[in-house]
Amino acid sequence: MKNILLTGATGFLGSSLARHWVNSGHQVSALVRSTTNTARIQDILDDIQLIYCSSDDDVIGAIARVAPDYIVHTACSYGRAGESPVEVFDVNVRLGLLLLEGVRLLDKEVVFVNTGTILDPAVGIYAMSKQSFSALGALQVKQANSGLKFINISLQHMYGPGDDKSKFTAYVISSCLKNVESLKLTSGVQKRDFVFIEDVVSAYDAILSHGKHMADFEDIEVGSGVSVPVREFVELVHSLTASKTLLEFGTVPYRTNEAMLFEADISRMRSFGWVPATSLVEGIKITVNKDLLR
Repeated sequence: MKNILLTGATGFLGSSLARHWVNSGHQVSALVRSTTNTARIQDILDDIQLIYCSSDDDVIGAIARVAPDYIVHTACSYGRAGESPVEVFDVNVRLGLLLLEGVRLLDKEVVFVNTGTILDPAVGIYAMSKQSFSALGALQVKQANSGLKFINISLQHMYGPGDDKSKFTAYVISSCLKNVESLKLTSGVQKRDFVFIEDVVSAYDAILSHGKHMADFEDIEVGSGVSVPVREFVELVHSLTASKTLLEFGTVPYRTNEAMLFEADISRMRSFGWVPATSLVEGIKITVNKDLLR
């Protein structure tokens, strides 16, 4: 049985991980705010230890009490809800540093699994803050004489049922299901690696299973290993939902510093025996069918 401390447990990825590990018989504790909406984990509230944190001392104290073998950090701020740069950095950098300080004071071997980003820092405040913490984690491993292992997951474009509608994939699926009049899009020639949530969960599981034997710092790419044009993804969703929405490709300009190709190198994950099990068509079908019931 693994002793896991999780952040972001009420989010899309975090709730999926929490549910999987609880159902697998592991001890799962989650750091949450007092104002957190726990609807995503309502079905496992009796099986997970929620630790409410409102201060730095609360976070560090929680690590001391739980004494986890693994910390899985999925909490983040995308900055899409009007958060200031300070607020985004508070979640994406400062919270992570508090967790690392808690590990330092704990004085035991801990595998810290961080959810990083593939985005270039120049894209915006979210990418800059996420890349900053990943770099700080790598630095701490090099400088600190402790039992910390820092595994940074460079996560590709995750999707699945129940995701936040502010994310591109969920927005497209929701719009097509609702048959909105039109959907304004870029030309869609940029390629992305879309990976289904269940495959992401199994990837994290594989990393935890091998974490104790990994190098003190590793940056691991998680994705399907296949890139497809964004236009193809949108057209697949449109077809599989039999949507009447007009797709207006080319009406939205690309972002400044837009990357035209993302594709995960999953060779390290394959060395753990992990391979993605869900095709893009199958993943979209599952997402559409489950989102229809919500």
